[in-house]
Amino acid sequence: MATARSLVGDDGLQKRSYIHAHGTGTPQNRVTESEIMNELAKTFGITNWPVAAVKAYLGHTLAPAAGDQLTSALGTWKYGLIPGIATIDHLAEDVHASHLTIGSAHIERSPESLDIAFINSKGFGGNNATGLALSPDLTMKLLEKRHGRTDLLAHAQRNESVQEKVREYDQQASRGESTPIYQFGEGVLEGHDINLTDTTIQIPGFEQPIELNVPNAFSDMTD
Repeated sequence: MATARSLVGDDGLQKRSYIHAHGTGTPQNRVTESEIMNELAKTFGITNWPVAAVKAYLGHTLAPAAGDQLTSALGTWKYGLIPGIATIDHLAEDVHASHLTIGSAHIERSPESLDIAFINSKGFGGNNATGLALSPDLTMKLLEKRHGRTDLLAHAQRNESVQEKVREYDQQASRGESTPIYQFGEGVLEGHDINLTDTTIQIPGFEQPIELNVPNAFSDMTD
């Protein structure tokens, strides 16, 4: 949050940001996570911080959870909706929300009015992995500031062919014409591909072998 403040200032952080909660909704998680978010909002002067929780729609996808949240954030910047938490009809009494906006209804915001999305994908054992995502508009402003408008326009021209391929693929997928990319087993080494001796392991594609002559770190020590 301090990093976000350094980029957009206090006013930008307070009025142009929101957060994706880890949002498992368990009795333990809802208390600890809401308390941390609420205290941070209070500390940084945010009065009504919008909270989303995409697990309400997807469940807990474990490893891809942060990707789910980032995808949702990109959707918010495209369509102007912060998704409501559809699996609740009221807040539990133990949820800390004096400085948060938590509800089942979607929040409509113009994409240009949001600069920051926090991705609280968390880690097992605690609220310890929050990411900062910048809006496309803010990202382009920062890139222009660093590289200049001329370089940015040149990049946009080079990127046109990439965007055209993206549009074509999206249309194919929408029509059900795209096929899965199945590469299972490709490029996988089998046991007989590896040259193994008691001193080295030689793996195809790598010039240097893995040395197995490991020095004894205790050989020079005396009793």
